Amino acid sequence: MSKQTLLAVLAHPDDESFGMGGTLALYASRGADVYLVCATRGEVGEVDDLKGHASVADLREAELRCAAVHLGLKGVHFLDYRDSGMPGSPDNHHPHALAAQPLDEVAAKVAYYIRELCPQVVLTFDPIGGYRHPDHIAIHQATVRAFEQAANPSFAPDGLLPYRAQRLYFHTI
Repeated sequence: MSKQTLLAVLAHPDDESFGMGGTLALYASRGADVYLVCATRGEVGEVDDLKGHASVADLREAELRCAAVHLGLKGVHFLDYRDSGMPGSPDNHHPHALAAQPLDEVAAKVAYYIRELCPQVVLTFDPIGGYRHPDHIAIHQATVRAFEQAANPSFAPDGLLPYRAQRLYFHTI
């Protein structure tokens, strides 16, 4: 049997811990290679203390990398979009905000990681993003599209061979 690989595709640092952290840790503890693609660095999140970091994004990335070690993740990859903030926030329309990006652009980046990492299982948010967070919804939509694109031989922006993951699961809150 080949090595089991699992890929979680989420929007912000902390999404891996408050929701599916137990699942990620369980599979990692059983020997699976578990990876995370995180769309943003959580720039718009609120923190009381930067703890010596230059920005909220730097702090949240450091927290994610620490959580990844504790969860047993093999790797963390960022898509480098900006946090869109909560529903109705002006941050939703920032030109680099995840929620403001074309779906196909984000999906192509996620499809790249599906092809590169070859996971049997892909995990992401449910269609309403748990609590209707615009970034959670955007990454759900992009991951669903990427799941299909990664397997499509005519989709070839990355030079990697097509790959079909076996399962796509949605996390609900």
